[in-house]
Amino acid sequence: MSAQKRKKSGPAPGRTQAMRLGPTGAGAERAVVTVPPALAGERLDKALAALVPALSRAFARKVVGLGGVYLGLSRCRVASKPVEAGDVLTATWHPDVSAPERFPLVVVYEDADVVVVDKASGQLSQGSELGDEGSLTRDLERRFGRDIRLMHRLDKGASGLLVAARTARASAALTPQVREHTMSRRYLALAAGVPADGACERPLIADGRRMRVAEPHEDGLPARSDVRVVRAGEGAALVEVVLFTGRTHQIRVHLASLGAPLLGDRAYGGPAAARLGLHAAHLGFVHPDGRALAFDRPPGDDFTALAPALAAS
Repeated sequence: MSAQKRKKSGPAPGRTQAMRLGPTGAGAERAVVTVPPALAGERLDKALAALVPALSRAFARKVVGLGGVYLGLSRCRVASKPVEAGDVLTATWHPDVSAPERFPLVVVYEDADVVVVDKASGQLSQGSELGDEGSLTRDLERRFGRDIRLMHRLDKGASGLLVAARTARASAALTPQVREHTMSRRYLALAAGVPADGACERPLIADGRRMRVAEPHEDGLPARSDVRVVRAGEGAALVEVVLFTGRTHQIRVHLASLGAPLLGDRAYGGPAAARLGLHAAHLGFVHPDGRALAFDRPPGDDFTALAPALAAS
């Protein structure tokens, strides 16, 4: 449909709806505005600056460039995109953040269907309300095209192996493996405490942005982590964890509930550290062509540095 026809019939479907986002993080700000007729045809950055007092045009361009602006239900990264009367703009920004940290894209394996990568600690798997620049998903899109789809995630502070689908047949083959927890996933964790070996099957429940172990009377989500202490020191341990379910923060909450929170995991009672002591070291799955693939990746020096005596191989 031409731009001229859209002006006559109003904004395209979805542009007049506000994107539903969770609460903003600490220090972040958000504005949701509707474009009036007087600004129809203006650039996105100029319209934002006119409608949101906290945003200058230059800063609005930065927020757009970071991916922190939704035009209706779609993230928009083009500051020059013309807006239409009735468009709903949702902008989220942090006053002190104007450029994302960049991380190298470490590809462990690639073919026409799948890509396996080793995510760095500190990198978001996917974009947030503040944008998607610097995220693993955005880096994958730049290299492999916009059709690529990350099949699962790691917490920002964690590092390690993830798989992405490049084709529809790959997504169709990998989705049930993620949903039914048939992917083989093994993690290394540095814990402030020594947990008991064995299966931890404590159900989990959401508690705001975090998770916790459900009380007996609560309807928690089933969760199972198999725990094995690889090496123990003075009140700390290198732990191998095999996941049989993939709940949010599962390893972090389970180990904390066993008296062994992760190093760097202040959210769940762990001591301060340079990074989160969690690394996805092994990943196995069935390729769309039927082959069983398995990958192993040791943690980097930033992980080992948290507890050299424990983490050294």
